[in-house]
Amino acid sequence: MTVQRNPSLFLRAMSVLGGLLVGASLSLPVAADDIDEIQRRDLALIQTQIEQIKIVVVRLDARQQQANPETTSVYFDIPRLRADLEAISSGIDAYLAPDRLLPRQPQPLDGDYLDDRGQ
Repeated sequence: MTVQRNPSLFLRAMSVLGGLLVGASLSLPVAADDIDEIQRRDLALIQTQIEQIKIVVVRLDARQQQANPETTSVYFDIPRLRADLEAISSGIDAYLAPDRLLPRQPQPLDGDYLDDRGQ
C-alpha cells in the first residue's frame, strides 16, 4: 500500500499547530514582568519549529525533483515557501536581537538654572 503525502495538508497542519502554540502562550496567566521572557521563549520555539520545517522542505524538494513531468501537472512552489520561512525567521531574529538599541524616552529638562542660595 502506497501512502501519498499532501504538502498542502502538512502546511495546513503546521499553521494550525503554530496557531495553537501562540494561542496557548497568550492565554497563560503571568505577571507583567514575566511577559518578555515568555514571549522570548515562544519566539525561540517558533524558530526551532521553522528549522524543523526547513528539513521537511528539503525532503519535499528532493521528491518533487524526482517527479515525472509527463504525469505531474502541479508543482509546489518550494522557493516561495523557503523565502517566506526565511522572512519569518529573519523578522524574529531582528526582534530578539535588534541591530541597534531601541529609542529611549529622555527625561524632560527642568530649564530653571537660577540658584538663589548664593546671594
